[in-house]
Amino acid sequence: MQKDLEILLYINLAVIVLLLSLFNLKDKSKKEIIVLGATTSNTYWEEMVVKHPTYRDAWVELGRMDKVEEIDPNFTP
Repeated sequence: MQKDLEILLYINLAVIVLLLSLFNLKDKSKKEIIVLGATTSNTYWEEMVVKHPTYRDAWVELGRMDKVEEIDPNFTP
């Protein structure tokens, strides 16, 4: 009788561990991973260009190489 209860306890523990593992895997797959600095907002750089029209790096971030060459002819990407 005690051996049967012990086996039942181990089976229940194994099922609980399995269910918790499945729940964690399901929950982890829903989360979107966001890397800080991977994407930039163009509005920030557009504001920088308005405030500081000769700030070369803002024009580089916006992809306006014609303005970069106009500001700094010696710039090499």
